[in-house]
Amino acid sequence: MQNQQLWENFITGNQLAADTLDTKIAESWKSCLQAEVDPYLIKPQKILSAAELFNKQQQYGKLIEVVREQIKMVEVNFILEKPVFILTDETGNILWRAGNLQAQEHANEFYFREGTMWTELNVGTNAIGIAIRTKRDEHVTSDEHYAYASRQWSCSASPILDEEGNVLGVLDISTLHNDSAKDALLLLTLLTQRISNILIREELERRKELLQYCVLHQPNELLCDTHFKLVSIPEKDSEHFELGSDIHNYIDAKTIYKSEKICFKNRLIGYKMHIFNKLSQANKAYYPGVPTANKAYSQFLKRVLKFAGSNLPIHLFGESGTGKEVLARTIHYNSAIEDGPLVAINCGALNQDLLESELFGYAPGAFTGSNAKGQKGKIEQADGGTLFLDEIESMSMRMQTALLRVIEEKRIIPINGESRKVSFRLVTASNRDLRVLVQQKKFREDLFYRIYVCPVQIPPLRERKEDIRQLIAAFCKKKKWKLSWQDELYSISCTYSWDGNIREFNNFLERLYLFYELQQPTDTQIRQLIEAGMLSSGIQGKAADTFLGTAKHGLSLKSKSEEAQKLQQVLEQNHYHVSKTAAELCISRTTLYRKMKKYGLR
Repeated sequence: MQNQQLWENFITGNQLAADTLDTKIAESWKSCLQAEVDPYLIKPQKILSAAELFNKQQQYGKLIEVVREQIKMVEVNFILEKPVFILTDETGNILWRAGNLQAQEHANEFYFREGTMWTELNVGTNAIGIAIRTKRDEHVTSDEHYAYASRQWSCSASPILDEEGNVLGVLDISTLHNDSAKDALLLLTLLTQRISNILIREELERRKELLQYCVLHQPNELLCDTHFKLVSIPEKDSEHFELGSDIHNYIDAKTIYKSEKICFKNRLIGYKMHIFNKLSQANKAYYPGVPTANKAYSQFLKRVLKFAGSNLPIHLFGESGTGKEVLARTIHYNSAIEDGPLVAINCGALNQDLLESELFGYAPGAFTGSNAKGQKGKIEQADGGTLFLDEIESMSMRMQTALLRVIEEKRIIPINGESRKVSFRLVTASNRDLRVLVQQKKFREDLFYRIYVCPVQIPPLRERKEDIRQLIAAFCKKKKWKLSWQDELYSISCTYSWDGNIREFNNFLERLYLFYELQQPTDTQIRQLIEAGMLSSGIQGKAADTFLGTAKHGLSLKSKSEEAQKLQQVLEQNHYHVSKTAAELCISRTTLYRKMKKYGLR
């Protein structure tokens, strides 16, 4: 009677009446009062339609199935009087209900059933609503409920969490005219923990299978897990979508799309998403590099895109570090074969015998130590797409002849294999002028005329110094580095020629970030960091040695052994994937191979 009087005093405006209650209950009552929740409501405002409830139950089918099975296994262990078992989703919508028939009939009178949103602001203070908010086990006695219709029930609720601690749903036990639900809270907690473990284990298994699917199929579609979270994004779409985000964030009523189920052993593991009218991407060319601020380079990119729209061979040449791989990706993803594979190989990183097997592949048992199943070569892998041959000037005359034959005949012959027809777009690149190499008889003239159809000479960074500011901004964004002295850094950087171009400049920024993430260096210190990494102009010896031997600001560069340890660490993190390791270290694959050889890393 006293608690009844306390409740009546509170809902009539005396908020001090709640101060004798548990703090969590008191705060919930006050929130309900402030939100003008009707304490005498019978029918809550938010109830799902039959169609919405059906869709929800389909979406959470696995959760409902596991909960139903687990409750069936342990139900006899509960000591309860007139119980009702309730399962909600993470927002409080009741998905499933079971239990004592008399109690369920009574629950129907105030819509405590499937389809109703059982949150604090929809039906008043209750264990389910508080558990969703706190992500903890909660118990609310009958006289702690805010709504009159609920004050005949005692409720215990426990959240079902995923591996990241997010709420998947809430399992509730409510008992009519008794408080036996409180005694069941411990067993309920153990039950929801078991349910969470089952769901987490199955989710991890699905992710593993979806990852295997990604690796084996190398899809060019957007791939989502069973929760429609993006797990794989084609490179051409990387600037428009974010891994881990919900695909529905990019879809509105005007979007034309199709989802296709991905199943493994008759089990759903994810979805392929096909978006046909990418409104945000319409008429926008794909360029994976840092946006340029240089007018001349903008015109250069327009010419590259013009070449990309054709099916002609393209040859990229220019100084080291100017971004040949970036332009190769630009060409591929702005071509008619953008949905085909882009296969790249550095001809200078392999000896010629290995290069032959990498390019042409080999038949099963072709030579001692070969894969028993044979191997498909890079040229055949590029069938229907683009083949990018970097450092093509490194090819031996024998390999040049073999490549010329493939270009002319559109066929390849794997080692000890049979002739196969191929069709691909050829993009080549070199650091040296092939015209000079032809004159020196170091490159076949007939191959030169086959690949030098659309020559693209890449401007060095010193001819587009406006982009130094762009590179600084992009680096700071990537590192989440709040740099207040970008203008000073830009001014100093513009005084250097950057013979190593973008690669050299990014390496300098990495050094700068390493030493001055939390402080501002002097102009002299910035110049020392620049000069310490230069490989040209004869300044490497004096300037680098000076810097390496000083610690004016209390810091010193890494020793060779430390560099080897760093390389080893990054290689292991990337499972010795050379391209990923080189990208993370902001160096070329050739440089990485050289350092690996230098330190004996395998």
